Amino acid sequence: MSIRPSSPWIRAAAALALGCLLPLAAATGEQALAASGSPARPATRDAGTSSDRHRHEPLIIAHRAGTADYPENTLEGIRGSLDDGADGLWLTVQLSKDGVPVLYRPVDLAANTDGTGTVAEHTADELTGLNAGWNFHPRGSTDTPYRSGAALLPTLRRALAEVPADRLLFLDLKQANPEPLVQAVLAVLRETRRTANTVVYSTDAVASGAARAAGDVQVAEDRDLTRERLLEIALAHHCDAPPAAGTWMAFEDRRTVAVSETFTSGTATTEVEVTPWDRESVACLDPKDRVNLMVIGVTDAERYRELGRLGIDAVLVDSPRDAVAWRDGRSR
Repeated sequence: MSIRPSSPWIRAAAALALGCLLPLAAATGEQALAASGSPARPATRDAGTSSDRHRHEPLIIAHRAGTADYPENTLEGIRGSLDDGADGLWLTVQLSKDGVPVLYRPVDLAANTDGTGTVAEHTADELTGLNAGWNFHPRGSTDTPYRSGAALLPTLRRALAEVPADRLLFLDLKQANPEPLVQAVLAVLRETRRTANTVVYSTDAVASGAARAAGDVQVAEDRDLTRERLLEIALAHHCDAPPAAGTWMAFEDRRTVAVSETFTSGTATTEVEVTPWDRESVACLDPKDRVNLMVIGVTDAERYRELGRLGIDAVLVDSPRDAVAWRDGRSR
């Protein structure tokens, strides 16, 4: 459900759910937000043009190459998700000890692989020998099928060879020291001629800022800025000017939070689910269908269709296999 600021505790719920620690008083005032300097959207058949968008079929982007269907951030996931019908891929990138961008998400290698330590503690040769499917379980099963047939941890360069040039590619940069990672990723994209149709994303403003300063790759709006925009809309019904044409904006679909109210007689806690993406937010962020809106964490066909009616351009899903069935009207 969509939460509206009908009472102080609901406003607090929205603020917490969007991860914002701004005082509620500030949330009701006007807030100047800088427009993104991202280049125009890529010329691709799947880029979310106006004619595509009003088919009410948001593009399906495979989160970590389809983490619910395949070992995440692997070549197996990339190939499988594309074969299943995904329109694009979201891959997580870290930097090896010797400066090579590789695909991996957790801090600890033991979370997904048969290795230990962190990505930054190992060379690319060491990392690409690890089985990134070591702990993968198919849904509803305790089997570990990739222990007998390894899904090796890939470099970014190797992964790019599996992604057709006309598919949208989102690279989520994760590193404690992000600037070397940004420069290494940009170097690979330039050398492989893959700057077009690639969007750099990071929750780290330093990383996205460094990528934006390079000027030759698309960079999604900073997550914190998108969050602030959604907060302003939900709490104050205030609408700032949208970012530059072609900019991608991404944020979660739903979030459940515990809201604590303080009274003279004590405290009370209530769980509230907040959905920041609704008709008002889409009309505010994208009134002329010129930016690209992605909703993260969509999990069912009804919500997928609803987001299509709202005009959302893409959804980020763990199971593109399921999402393609939603789009095609098939049950799973």
